[in-house]
Amino acid sequence: MNMSNATTIKDMERNILLVSTNLFINQGYDKTTIRQIAEAAGIGRGHLYYYFRKKEDILIHILKQIINKIYDDVIESSNNANEIMLSYALIQCIYTYTLVYNEKLFRIYIQASDIEIVRREAQNILIDLCKKKAKEMNYDICEKDICLSVTIGFAGECELLKRFYNGDKNFDIDSIVRSITSTRLLLLNIVNHQEVNEIVDKAMLEAKKFDYHHAIEKLHFLKF
Repeated sequence: MNMSNATTIKDMERNILLVSTNLFINQGYDKTTIRQIAEAAGIGRGHLYYYFRKKEDILIHILKQIINKIYDDVIESSNNANEIMLSYALIQCIYTYTLVYNEKLFRIYIQASDIEIVRREAQNILIDLCKKKAKEMNYDICEKDICLSVTIGFAGECELLKRFYNGDKNFDIDSIVRSITSTRLLLLNIVNHQEVNEIVDKAMLEAKKFDYHHAIEKLHFLKF
């Protein structure tokens, strides 16, 4: 494949993600059809299938870009192996706050959390990122514990954020962030309860300084 063709493919993928995101936001994921996405992108359905085989694949790609963007902006900035737990906590805090502080992005997340295949793929993305960071920092974390931490933490995250989104007065976002982050850290079986509380306190304080709107603006397909 030459450079020109590669650029054309990237441009078309970007266009499909942009129009899909707008359709998911404005009329809902369930009510959006492949035909509508293809028409909005200015291509035929057969052409669309060249880039994305299913509608779920488009939503998974959107979530992957969001997660990777937050990973790049946060966890890559931590170079001290002794702070891997803080990095893990910080990315969870910022990831959750970023979702909640942008209404339209939050709407996409809620729609995605209702689709099993998308939830499972999002978990796999997070598990791979955690494994990658642990390896880069030569940190010995059991793979099984990483899987449990992400899977159980993500399940709790989906349920709590869905209740918050639907206006359940029993939950505020700071309590949700603290609960999710603490659970994930404890499930790694590396730090005790007291250490977890200290790490989460620090992570939440640092997360409050993060520029969420600027982070969202960097996502080329989320043109709100």
